[in-house]
Amino acid sequence: MTKNKPTSQKNSRIYWLLQVIGWSSIIFIETINYTFFIVGEFQWAYLQQFFLYSLVGLIVSHVYKSVFIKLDVFEKSLSRIWIRAIFDVGMITLIMVILLYLPYIVTDFSNIRKSEFWIPFFGQIMNLGRYAIVWIIIYYLYHILKKNSEISEQKLLFENVAKSAELELLKNQLNPHFLFNALNSIKALVLIDQEKARDAIIKLSELLRFTLNYEKAPLIALNEEINEVIKYLELEQIRFGKRLDVHISLEEETLDLKVPPAMVLTLAENAIKHGITQLPEGGGIWIQSKLRGKNLTLEVINSGQLKSTFNLGIGLQNLQVRLRSLFSDKATFYLDELPNSKVVARITYPIV
Repeated sequence: MTKNKPTSQKNSRIYWLLQVIGWSSIIFIETINYTFFIVGEFQWAYLQQFFLYSLVGLIVSHVYKSVFIKLDVFEKSLSRIWIRAIFDVGMITLIMVILLYLPYIVTDFSNIRKSEFWIPFFGQIMNLGRYAIVWIIIYYLYHILKKNSEISEQKLLFENVAKSAELELLKNQLNPHFLFNALNSIKALVLIDQEKARDAIIKLSELLRFTLNYEKAPLIALNEEINEVIKYLELEQIRFGKRLDVHISLEEETLDLKVPPAMVLTLAENAIKHGITQLPEGGGIWIQSKLRGKNLTLEVINSGQLKSTFNLGIGLQNLQVRLRSLFSDKATFYLDELPNSKVVARITYPIV
């Protein structure tokens, strides 16, 4: 999710304000410490030195954060995050002390051989490490809490999407028009062929049961989904008769792969509603599945054309939302015209 510009600028201002206030605390704390407890008097030289510490800390922490601390760090387990935090404390502190002692090394490289150099060097690491560890704790806690907040928001969003999808499926997948037409066709069959009428009633009840219970599992096997789609299309064939040709071609290795329940059913219902019913002479529906590498592709092709005024209905909009909630940006939904007056709806997502 991209941040809007005003929010980004506001966060940047807050970040730099906290940076300046936080690292300036070195000046205040160390000046008080040296003036009242170590030296016993105020000296400008110490104030200047602490200002330099503060400036180096601000620059080093910002550059180190920008170059070495990537946001994917906070997607790992807490133990790995805090191990990395300890490492970052050590690196920031070491870089700060090296920069502060660099003039002594440059002016006389032999200084590094003297014990008088290393004792204050390591002492300064312990001293400045206090400030680096506070900086790291605050920075890491902020991003950990932010990540938890984003996860909670996503969870709530997905739950709302799931509930919305469930309700819309019940209202739109087997809509009142379909039920009315199916029942009228069955009524006519009762007078002509009671055995076919009984079979049609069984298919309709099973299809209704499927749409009422599909939310119990986020994914089902493709062959289970297709069985329900076949029932739906067989019921529609009672209404359309020879005006509806159905062709189903599934690659064998895809039959047991997982699909979101009622997703192919949504595409089939959409193909009937916006395709076949608009054609006086009827047409065909082709359902295909393909496995390409680690991606499953499902296609529902129907006779007809997309109208210039066509907009995605609630069913297809919910389909897109469900794909995003399950597969993030790794899933795609494609709807377009094909040659020879056909329309294709194609879903592609990584196999689970």
